[in-house]
Amino acid sequence: MSNSGNSIKDEAIREIAGVALTAAYQPLGGVFTRDSFCCLMTNMTNGEIYLSTDGVTDNKKIPVSTARVYDSKTNDMFRRKGTQWYIRYSVAPAIPTGWFGLEVEYV
Repeated sequence: MSNSGNSIKDEAIREIAGVALTAAYQPLGGVFTRDSFCCLMTNMTNGEIYLSTDGVTDNKKIPVSTARVYDSKTNDMFRRKGTQWYIRYSVAPAIPTGWFGLEVEYV
């Protein structure tokens, strides 16, 4: 196993309470302050979550009570500094509960 000498660092967690979610896109925390290679998205709400990087186009769909890890480092890719994620709740018969979180790692 090789070691490049770099260490993994974390940005502040971006989290939003389910009750604050609507069917319209809103920013999910602030922009990335550094190029990032790993993102953990956790949907602990009672509905499907849609994510977007432009606030218009649905880019990711995270089902109820699931999480996804995007580890771009294995392919030598990353999300650029300045990336802003937007979040919206799918239309559902219930009022949103729970929370959604985005954790970001960089080198």
